Amino acid sequence: MNETPEQQAAEQSPRPWSTGAQVLAAVLWPSLLAASFATMLFFAFVDPEVLYEGAGNDIESSRMAVYGITFFFFWLIAALSSAVSAYLIHTSPGRAPDRDA
Repeated sequence: MNETPEQQAAEQSPRPWSTGAQVLAAVLWPSLLAASFATMLFFAFVDPEVLYEGAGNDIESSRMAVYGITFFFFWLIAALSSAVSAYLIHTSPGRAPDRDA
């Protein structure tokens, strides 16, 4: 049961991320931050009740529901933008062959 420090370090070191996981993290994390900022900025100037005020009596939702729906809308838009950027970088013609995965 005497392990060398190299063996102990190898057991404790985290497994490297796959390329797909790296791309997913590179798309979702910045889009989450952008959506958070966009939601805060948007609701600094817009009251959630104003959004569905003119829609009639059919729409009844709480403030928190409006915040949540708006946040996920902004996150979707930012994630699509990040995904298109990642796709364009991945498929660019000047890409080095050793970087393809």
